[in-house]
Amino acid sequence: MRAYFFGNMYLSSIQQGIQSLHATSEMFVKYYGRAGNANKILMDWATNHKTVCLMNGGFNSAIRELMNFFDSDQNPFPWAEFHEEEDSLDGALTCVGIVLPEKIYDTAKLIREGDSASILEQIQKTGTYTVFEDTPTIRMFTKWEFDMLKTLNMFGLAK
Repeated sequence: MRAYFFGNMYLSSIQQGIQSLHATSEMFVKYYGRAGNANKILMDWATNHKTVCLMNGGFNSAIRELMNFFDSDQNPFPWAEFHEEEDSLDGALTCVGIVLPEKIYDTAKLIREGDSASILEQIQKTGTYTVFEDTPTIRMFTKWEFDMLKTLNMFGLAK
């Protein structure tokens, strides 16, 4: 499990790191103590994984599109956005983050590094993709998760 944070490209590296921490805090405020799977995922990530990926989220418009995409009833994963204070940066949206399971980021990597057309086509047609490692593993994807695979590959690491 990993947390992905998409920061505004105009921020320095240290600022992007700080904004991801702000978004993490917002995520805990949003989900802590609430019933549901998103809280369990968040607590599992915080307890057992703790891996963070800082992504170049591009312009504010791209980060806003991510926020709107994450803010879907179809999204089963914990997410949050962070806006700066009105007095400091006029309430600017600077970061949005989400915690994702291995099947999302591992399959996104396979798409980036392999025959992306056939993998995407198989998932789009069947909602599944079989990974052949030691033993075949079938990964199932909802429509939202399929869209998340494609979305994740649109962004590079923050620099």
